[in-house]
Amino acid sequence: EALERLWHNMTTRRMYVTGGVGSRYEGEAFGGDYELPNERAYAETCAAIGSVMWTWRMLMLGGDARYADLIEHTLYNAVLPGISLDGGRYFYQNPLAAGGTHRRRPWFGCACCPPNVARLLASLPGYFYGVSESTLWIHLYAESDATFQMEGDRTVSLRQHTRYPWDGRVEISVGGEGEFALMLRIPSWCEEGAAVEVNGEPIGHAPSPGSYLEIRRAWRPGDRVSLDLPMPVRRVECHPYVAENNGRVALMRGPILYCVEQADNAIADLRDLTFGDTDPPVRFDPDLLGGVVVLEAGAEVAAPDDGWDDRLYRTRYPRVSGIRPGTTALTAVPYYAWANREPGAMLVWLKTGDPATG
Repeated sequence: EALERLWHNMTTRRMYVTGGVGSRYEGEAFGGDYELPNERAYAETCAAIGSVMWTWRMLMLGGDARYADLIEHTLYNAVLPGISLDGGRYFYQNPLAAGGTHRRRPWFGCACCPPNVARLLASLPGYFYGVSESTLWIHLYAESDATFQMEGDRTVSLRQHTRYPWDGRVEISVGGEGEFALMLRIPSWCEEGAAVEVNGEPIGHAPSPGSYLEIRRAWRPGDRVSLDLPMPVRRVECHPYVAENNGRVALMRGPILYCVEQADNAIADLRDLTFGDTDPPVRFDPDLLGGVVVLEAGAEVAAPDDGWDDRLYRTRYPRVSGIRPGTTALTAVPYYAWANREPGAMLVWLKTGDPATG
């Protein structure tokens, strides 16, 4: 019960949208409830790894899918940003906004993050699957093969074929026979439209987001399970008590969080961007950042008016602005891949022009 209270507080009041934790440099501390500054985020890479390890143990205690959801989310969006795409440089802290000076380094005086990243990456296969009595669990999705020793000295193998996380289609081939249950995680981010078929036949009920779907049957070698998880672009908003993010959204598609970088958006200041209401088109670019899905959309650009020249404060009067914002093409890339090109600004939370809804 104590562990659950701690985990609940972390995930509902003290965790960044990346899954990262730790708001304060002083003491590498959580900070208070809803204290989640963007540019000064500590969000240490080691803390994200610690979150994965703790949440894995919570998952093992009871098989609650929300723990597996957080493991996936944290791996992609809080652990993976801690290492460069070439595997040679590391982040100690992982801010959600930057001006261009925060860059990965090859080593640190207190070098906990590089070996911790190496340890976690080496242990990743152990997080994908689980075994309990007459049951196989699939916690994470990726191209993979696994073999399991079941009760009665039976051997069962599973093979995943998928382009996840860029595509939500997962094909699972079963090698082995006998009666057992296969537990498929239906991610909480897939809020509607998830579909499952066994040997081309739909299952009898709709999968529920944020849970495990149990398929219990007498399996035969060559049986195939097809999982289809739609991946629309989602606008994620923040609790209104996180004042810095009022009127802003973060973009997600599937389990992947996105950001905008100066390298893709040739405007003077990313803070002048206002994200529009249209759904961003999705495009896979095999030549960008090792091959990523890119989001592209229109955005308004409106810099502060001339009345702010050489001013930090001024009296506010009712007025109608005569400034007409310009427009630009906004490009967003996965947050885990930021800072792998030339230095420049980065933002996760984008203005929308809408008032806060809290």
